Amino acid sequence: MKLYSVRKGLLYCAGCMFLIFAFLTACTSGDKSQPQSGKIIKAEYTELKVTENGRLEITGSGEDQIYVLTLWGTPYQMGKAHGTLLKDEIFEQVKMLIRLMTEKMEQPPDILDDIFKQAQPFIPTYFIEEMRGIADGSGLELQDIIRANLIGEASEFHCSLFGAWGKATAADSHLYQLRCLDYETHANIQKYPVMVVYVPEQGHAFANITWAGVVGCISGISQARLAISEIGDDYDAPNDTFAGIPFMFLLRDVLQFDKSLDDAISRIQNAPRTTSLMYGVGDGEMGQLRGFQTSHTLCNVFDPDNLEPLTDAHKRIEDVVYWGMSWNVPRYDGPLHDKLVEYYGKINAENTINDIITSVGTGNLQTVVYDLTAMKIWIANARADHESGPLEAYNRQFVEFDMNALFKKASESAGN
Repeated sequence: MKLYSVRKGLLYCAGCMFLIFAFLTACTSGDKSQPQSGKIIKAEYTELKVTENGRLEITGSGEDQIYVLTLWGTPYQMGKAHGTLLKDEIFEQVKMLIRLMTEKMEQPPDILDDIFKQAQPFIPTYFIEEMRGIADGSGLELQDIIRANLIGEASEFHCSLFGAWGKATAADSHLYQLRCLDYETHANIQKYPVMVVYVPEQGHAFANITWAGVVGCISGISQARLAISEIGDDYDAPNDTFAGIPFMFLLRDVLQFDKSLDDAISRIQNAPRTTSLMYGVGDGEMGQLRGFQTSHTLCNVFDPDNLEPLTDAHKRIEDVVYWGMSWNVPRYDGPLHDKLVEYYGKINAENTINDIITSVGTGNLQTVVYDLTAMKIWIANARADHESGPLEAYNRQFVEFDMNALFKKASESAGN
């Protein structure tokens, strides 16, 4: 993970960005020892609270628990339920997130207000209404909720992803997708992990794998069998801008509104994009994933045949799209390539969780594995400050979710 200061004018610039802290747990040595057995458990839900437009449950075992928040109604109603049901968690999380992350950026919190001023003309009103609802439900100021939701625009997630299908997963012929989030683990972002299952009035049901109070998506899956992965970089930094739709809102729109990979490609290509970012979008109906290299000025779409960069460490693999810890990082591209080749023909969720990610050492803050054929996902989060055991998410417990069942249950709650 790298977190950079924002230069005058609030643009990333390769010549003037500097590293402001070095908690590089996943980008340096990392703990690549083999994980303990029994890492995967199936989700069993305990209901905690219910309100007019939402239900809060919890799942997981021991310290590795995840809130499951189901929301339905208008954007404001869903936000109000979110803020009400996770009031204490949001109050603590948002304040902490803003303070710690802006301190690491060596910037005052109002730097996020400047970013919002540039981005606001491009942000759909339903995001503002949902954040307003969260503020009203939690008792926080709307400004604080907006600031917390723009942290991602002011920082970089140096992460990994892959999509594998066809010959690469011939043992069961499923489409598997990996989303590894390598980011700051010492700001305690991971204290209140939440999977928010939305049943919106517009669009279709989707799940946002996030944290209390955060409405944008960095990981998620939709009822339309689309899933997202994301990586940050600075390859086109001179052209980067904040005058566009924040990427976490763009990716959420993919999940909420798009029905196919073609829809997602069109959306990403035509969006007023902001900074240098890479995406993976998998389509369970089509059975394939495409990779995206994007910035404010470019949008390259990759399949296994044209995948770049083409280097000794990052070779093409039939029916696989992958990147290890950003664009052209041999230290991670090479090991990820080698593990994908080792398991070629039988890549699945279990060997991804039990060997591939732990051997590569990627996914320190959050790791998500998607099976878009069976509509199952597996989620792990880093150790929070009050917890024990391994720090990295990839070495911790994964909770398995049956998304077809979860979307059905959510739809019934919404009266659909």
